[in-house]
Amino acid sequence: MRISIPLISGKQEGIAGYVTKLVILSVDFFFAFVAFFTALLITCKFDLSQALDMFGWAAAIVLSLRAVAFVIFKTYLIIIRYVGERDYKNVFFAVAASSIFFWALLQLFPGLLPAEDVLPIVVVDCVILLLLAGGFRILLRLIFDQVQLQRGSRLNTVIFGAGELGAMLLRVLRHNGSHNYRVVAFFDDNPKVNQKSLNGIKVFNPKKAFSKVVRKHDIKVAIIGINGLSEERRIQFINNCLANHVKVLKVPPTENWLNDSLNIGQLKDIRFEDLLNRPPIQLDEKRIRQSIYGKVVLVTGCAGSIGSEIVRQLLRFQPRYIIGLDQAETPLAEISISLQKQVESGLFYPIIGDVKDYDKMHSLFELYKPEYVFHAAAYKHVPIMERFPAEAVKANVQGTQNIANLASRFGARKFVMISTDKVVNPSNVMGASKRIAEIYVQSLNSARGNDTQFITTRFGNVLGSSGSVIPIFKQQIENRQPVTVTHPDVTRFFMTIPEACQLVLEAGAMGNGGEIYVFDMGKPVRIVDLAEKMIQMAGLSLGKDIQIAFTGLRPGEKLNEELLDEQEGIIPTHHPKIRKASVRPFDHYEVRSQIHNLVEMAYTYQDSHLLVKLMKEIVPEFLSQNSDFATLDTTRNESISASSEEKG
Repeated sequence: MRISIPLISGKQEGIAGYVTKLVILSVDFFFAFVAFFTALLITCKFDLSQALDMFGWAAAIVLSLRAVAFVIFKTYLIIIRYVGERDYKNVFFAVAASSIFFWALLQLFPGLLPAEDVLPIVVVDCVILLLLAGGFRILLRLIFDQVQLQRGSRLNTVIFGAGELGAMLLRVLRHNGSHNYRVVAFFDDNPKVNQKSLNGIKVFNPKKAFSKVVRKHDIKVAIIGINGLSEERRIQFINNCLANHVKVLKVPPTENWLNDSLNIGQLKDIRFEDLLNRPPIQLDEKRIRQSIYGKVVLVTGCAGSIGSEIVRQLLRFQPRYIIGLDQAETPLAEISISLQKQVESGLFYPIIGDVKDYDKMHSLFELYKPEYVFHAAAYKHVPIMERFPAEAVKANVQGTQNIANLASRFGARKFVMISTDKVVNPSNVMGASKRIAEIYVQSLNSARGNDTQFITTRFGNVLGSSGSVIPIFKQQIENRQPVTVTHPDVTRFFMTIPEACQLVLEAGAMGNGGEIYVFDMGKPVRIVDLAEKMIQMAGLSLGKDIQIAFTGLRPGEKLNEELLDEQEGIIPTHHPKIRKASVRPFDHYEVRSQIHNLVEMAYTYQDSHLLVKLMKEIVPEFLSQNSDFATLDTTRNESISASSEEKG
């Protein structure tokens, strides 16, 4: 059940919002009245008395249906400056649905509309109403745009930076009329330029005059146009803007300018990643190049967010070639096409295949004999794997076992497993399946006869990956739907995709086998804060333009993730962003036997509870949350208590 809980009360939203909705609804209702009466007039050949005779009960019914449809399809929820396709679709579906329902009622009760053929009336009514309601919205948008154009540039804009770049930006804005920005002030922290003018525009100190300037000039947009700004100051300025409902744009680095010149189209919206205050990752590129240069590298799951970025990062270090394995045809084709523009032909070999298919994987290793393996293929969506635990075992456990065994058998130098923070005290099937895969990889590293170095990397959520909250929130905000957050207190660790992949390469180069490397993810982020920031960055007001809806924790989901088990110590490495967990030893043959039974059960038994029970035996710290499998923990605890009492 989804409950919408606005973070701003109705009083704070103000009467204006409700009045606007009521006006839109009233106008649409009036159009419905006009459309139906006009349809009767047309079909009655403009015989007014006949049309009035037919109006009666039929009008009451059709207008009631229209009103209900307008409410159901929320045709009144429009923001004039954003009126577009979505609003027209809502009107179409509301009118079409109510027209079909009205026609059906007329078939059941012919006496409602005394006419020989009611279909022409219904069709004409529908068409007229679509034209009126749709045209009304188009007219609103046209009037709004015209009013803004008459104002010169509707968005009063401030440039942060009164230096060379800020001056250049002002010139570009003044000489390009195809934009909606009017620069009314400069901000600059340098006291030497405060209260002076740059090309007729006054310069203010943002630390002293920010709120005053924003209020006085009704600032809508701030453009960051300054070189050498510290991350801390940049984030402080952005947060100040967002808190005052000022949209922030940024100028790209000069090396990204088209033809070495700046134009308006290159101004970019800020992203949530811009607010994380992440210093650039420092890589030991010499060590990585020595590892990768001239080698054959296999990347499983290469079409995913992490796998594809690993491929791109690896190409910088000139491997002999990269084998990209994935079972998803379309994403694999997309990455192949994108890489054709970046690298020489023959450096990337895309292969469709499933890590669960041992024979296919054996043929791949036999043919290419990869020297380095980056294993990113996995099922990762917690609620889905909670419903299909057998598939989690097959892909995440058996798939990892297949690739790891073959890497060892064919003498790969290193095998780097991409893991997740959800393996720590797992509360869901996905996390437990990845933890079992971790255990197998660790045990195989110390197995007799193995020469491959097995390394595990563990980190949290990556920003912008498929299925992650940021693209979901972005789509909801663009569609002006409630932004769905599971719980007000839920937090997650975040890292950008390039950051994570750079650290994977660094950890792979430094590892000697058997390590679990844990990445420094920074401080956990409250998801509701992320949602609020994204709403602000879109130039919308929370509680007025858009709401946040709390939907409840999903099956298997925790409030807070962890990066280390209580039984795992932490050891620093030479890299400030990478720490090493002091791992527990596992007997390879015992682990192999347990996994054999687990995989066999995944293929032969239909009872998910039995399968998850066995997973909990392999990973005792696996305690299900918000899941049907939580009953297994209760039963297990009762058994442990009973056993303890017997021993006592």
